[in-house]
This record gives sequence, structure tokens and C-alpha cells, in this order.
Amino acid sequence: MKAAFLTEFRKDLVIKDTDVPKVEKGDILLKIKYCGICRSDWHLWRGDPALVAYMEWSGGKLPIIQGHEVYGEVVEVGDNVTRLKVGDKVVIPASSTGDNRTCRYCMDGNSNVCEHLVIPGYGINGCFAEYMLVPERSVVDLVKIPEGVKPEWAALLSCGFGTSWNAFTMKANLKPGDMVLVIGTGGVGLSAIAIANAIGAKVISIDLNPTATEKAKKLGSIEAYYYSNPEELKKIVDDIMKTHGLVDVVYDTTGNPDAVTSALPLIRPQGTLLLAGLMMKGKETFPLPADLVVAREIKIQGVLMLPAQKFEGIFNLLKEGKMNLDPAIYKFISLEEANNAYREMSEYKTAGRIMIKF
Repeated sequence: MKAAFLTEFRKDLVIKDTDVPKVEKGDILLKIKYCGICRSDWHLWRGDPALVAYMEWSGGKLPIIQGHEVYGEVVEVGDNVTRLKVGDKVVIPASSTGDNRTCRYCMDGNSNVCEHLVIPGYGINGCFAEYMLVPERSVVDLVKIPEGVKPEWAALLSCGFGTSWNAFTMKANLKPGDMVLVIGTGGVGLSAIAIANAIGAKVISIDLNPTATEKAKKLGSIEAYYYSNPEELKKIVDDIMKTHGLVDVVYDTTGNPDAVTSALPLIRPQGTLLLAGLMMKGKETFPLPADLVVAREIKIQGVLMLPAQKFEGIFNLLKEGKMNLDPAIYKFISLEEANNAYREMSEYKTAGRIMIKF
């Protein structure tokens, strides 16, 4: 099979033929149909410490096949696999159980923070390949995709969309009429806008890419601001305050300390700051105005992907036709074009998710 290996940080992926993984007892082999290129894949390719730590903590090391936004078809099952069969279409959540849901968090329905977490492309070989092996300890988290869900949308569910679903429906309990500021309108942020609109919330968004802000408007962002430097960002925050007042939720998908710190004064008393973005090297922390957080009782909440146990609500909403995720996808490429994708992402020119189609 053909696969793209990360062998050295900041160097081109090595795209080459390699053996199809061997299926052992309890494992499942997927033929990959679509695989999203997430900004966190780019962070690991750069060698940013937060993502290198994820890789090392989950047992991975270089060289590794990258990719975690997986949509594939089951083509082989190991002995003792009963819940899935050859031909099933599935996704594996980007953060999955690594212990068959036996730890305390998995048993509470939160396998995305499993004590023995498995992340494709970090701890095990991922989906920048024609085939991917799902180990026995994680098979229970494979999610069957119902008829009527576009396969490219399904790939996005496993991370970009799933993270935003977790943020708004599980962490912030977003309600109709709530006001949300989304920082960053890539695959995660555009998904967030689609979800918020389906819920009936109002969305304002900001991004460094003017093309991405146009997509945000198409998805229902009532204001979509473009900025190129911290000073422009401060002016945008002032304009939001004057025009719309305080917001219920600020959702950061970028890991940009300048944006997070600038947006904090927009959060209403007892509002929520949701952090899903991952910081780049040298920007792992941001200054926290503790007096403001205390005075307004602001909740600060991290968001990591979506547990496999919580996908059903997404499928119900998609079946009702309340969301169109096409604008959240930037373009489709071949595996051989993965290095060009990273170069484009490094220039912040992408407007949504780049999707590898096999």
C-alpha cells in the first residue's frame, strides 16, 4: 500500500509503498476512503511541543504515518470481532479508547480522555495511507456511519466537526439565542458556525484569512472579521463590543494567545471560554487576566475531540438536513499532494479542511 510517513519534523513526508498491516485477534483493517488534514497534523509535522508530547505520551515515535480524520470501509476483521463486519462504513474518533473502555473516564462515557488514549497518526499509524489498522483495544470506539451521510462529511466528524460538537453541546450547552464568538474559521471553526446556527445561536467570527471569513458568512456568521495584526484585532474586539455587546461563549480554535487574550473582555459574567486550539512552539502559554475571570466568574474549558459514545446526536441533525458541511471543506487532493498541503497551510491560505481522497 502507499502511505505518507513523517520521518523528520519540518521535512517533506516520505510517500512510499509499504506492507498492508497484518490483522491479529480482535483487530480491524480499514480501507481509507477520505482522510482530513487537520491543523494538528501540521503542528506535529512542525514539531510543536504540545503535539510531540501527545505522540510520545500515547506511545508513538518517528517514523509514523500521519492522519487522524478517518473515514473508511471495513475490509478485514480479526477473530472475536462481532459488532462490525466487512463492508461497514466507519469513522474512528480522533481520540479513542486504548483499553476497551475499562478506565474510569471511558466508563463515564468520555473515551476521548481515556487514560490509555489512542490517537491515529500519533500513537498508532494513521490514515495518510490506503489502509489503516485499528487495534483490538480501540475497536469498540469505531462508529458506524448511517446511510445518507456524505463520506467526506463523515471524515470531518471524527475530529474537526466532532470537537466543535463537543464544545457547544456538551461543554457550553449552547442554546437558541446565545451569542458566540468563534476565533479561527478553518475546518473546526467553520464546523462550529454550522453547529451554532443549527442550534439557533448567533455567531460572530474572526480569522487571518479573508477567504475563510467569506466562507464563514456563507455558513451563517452574522459578522465575519478579517485581521492581519494584533492592533487590528483590538479594533475588531471594540467594534464587537459596541455593536453586539458581551457574548455568552468565546470559542478559540487557533491556539493564538493574542486572539484569546484580546477576546476575553467580550465574555459576559458567567460566560464560557472554550479552548480547542493547540499552541505553536514559543506560544504555549498566554497571559490570563485573573481579576476579570474572577469578577465575572468566567468558566475556562478545554475541548478534546468527541467521545465515540456521543455521535448519535450529530447523525440525527444531519438526517434532518439542518447542516451543510460542504463549505467546511477547502479542497480534495491525492495522497501524493500532502506535502503541498502542508506548505499551503504554513502560509495560512487554506479556507477549511483539505481532504485526501483515495
